[in-house]
Amino acid sequence: MYGEPSQTLNMGDSFNGVPYLLIDSAFSAATDTLLLPYTIYSQATKGSIKVN
Repeated sequence: MYGEPSQTLNMGDSFNGVPYLLIDSAFSAATDTLLLPYTIYSQATKGSIKVN
């Protein structure tokens, strides 16, 4: 509690120096890009989902 603060920047967990946040963001962007055409097709053919 009374020690000196760390001088290293803490970016969270990482894999080979690449933060997991960056890896996850890349996979999420790729998945969203691949699924977007299917989503557009489904909405065009089936219509919008009715919400109560």
